[in-house]
Amino acid sequence: MIEALTEFLKTGKDWEKMETDIPGVFVVKIPGTKTRDGRLMVEVNPVDKATGKPKKRKGLFIADYEMYLQFQEALFQDEVPALVKTLEEVNPEKASATTKKIKLKS
Repeated sequence: MIEALTEFLKTGKDWEKMETDIPGVFVVKIPGTKTRDGRLMVEVNPVDKATGKPKKRKGLFIADYEMYLQFQEALFQDEVPALVKTLEEVNPEKASATTKKIKLKS
């Protein structure tokens, strides 16, 4: 795994994603800046079961193990599931996923 990730860091394009064998977990090459080199990060972005594609344009990015532990601690607080369920009740329902179509040919 280290060899594959090292190669991806060297040859991958900025913001390129590498799939893993865990659905919804990707490795992304983050571009460098003036003060730091490019690096790899884990992106967690749940996959739509019907399409197999990520549900969001950008997911949750994890830079290091400490950040992973902090997200884990925050997400596993007892109050978080209750908050999410309450938000579902408060927020408007999702619009249907139908695509509008216009007729261009006569």
